[in-house]
Amino acid sequence: MNRFDRVTAILIQLQTKRVVTAQEIADRFAVSLRTVYRDIRTLENAGIPIGSEAGVGYFLDKRYHLPPVMFSLPEAAALVVGEKCIKHLNQAAISREYSVALDKVKAVLKAPDKDYIARLNESVDVCLPRSVGEQDQGENWLPVCTRALTARQVLFMTYFTPTRGTATEREVEAIGLYHYSRHWHLIGWCRYRSEYRDFRLDRIQSLALQEERYSAQRRKSLDDYLQSMRNDSELVAVKVRFNPVVAAYLGEQKYYHGFVGEASDETGTVMTFLTPSLVYFGRWLLSFTSGVEVLSPASLQAVMVELSRDVARHWLPNEVSVIQEQTVQENIVQALTVKTG
Repeated sequence: MNRFDRVTAILIQLQTKRVVTAQEIADRFAVSLRTVYRDIRTLENAGIPIGSEAGVGYFLDKRYHLPPVMFSLPEAAALVVGEKCIKHLNQAAISREYSVALDKVKAVLKAPDKDYIARLNESVDVCLPRSVGEQDQGENWLPVCTRALTARQVLFMTYFTPTRGTATEREVEAIGLYHYSRHWHLIGWCRYRSEYRDFRLDRIQSLALQEERYSAQRRKSLDDYLQSMRNDSELVAVKVRFNPVVAAYLGEQKYYHGFVGEASDETGTVMTFLTPSLVYFGRWLLSFTSGVEVLSPASLQAVMVELSRDVARHWLPNEVSVIQEQTVQENIVQALTVKTG
């Protein structure tokens, strides 16, 4: 991005929030803070009334208004493709609101650009795995949760816990919404448990906003909570060797299993992973049959042996019985030999 485009984009970014920090601008455009300060001065020299407060950030004067910003064709096209993805996620409420917003974007485009977007819309589609597209029953609670987050209002809910088979009433100070494992989760301070808890939205039986408000300064941010969860999880370092054929086939799979690094030689590729579960990791390795070798830790080797036995018992019950009988006979012979000796 050239400097003119970046300075223009910074001006647009300043319109998106009441206050924008220099670090936010630097992170967005991958530039140094010194570059941000220089770009801000450029805008000020052009007559843009930008205010600033030490330790807070930059903001536009309330009396300053900019004309509507037109979308470029690539930007509008990106929104069209985004709509296709969102529709396949089966998030009905979000998909509906996104479509309404996109219609407003299309409405301000010039006639030739509207034709371009219409042709693109007819020519692009998205196919996601079926599990990704399954309806999340907790989606109906999203509007209430987003209102609670923005207004800092306490939530009162009835929450079902499957492991106990019971529902309990909770008062929650929400700090964020997080989508993972195909479900929306509300993260917040649970007054009932006096700690931060993770509430899956589809397990909420009732949910209501309370009049009481809480201070955001007393609670963690969502980023802080997620980082603490990552730091608290116990990860096990794993080292395995894949033969050349399997290593070439892996592709992006490795990144979903805690991939850290790799080194190749004539025997294959040695990869290092960090995993929270040796059993889960072992089941993944089992799919590569004899194309993988566990180098460390020994506990993973034991897991692989036991998983392999389970597979054999399930698919080769007769052969396993014969092997077990032979093992018993060999043990008896060995015991008698030792005794007579």
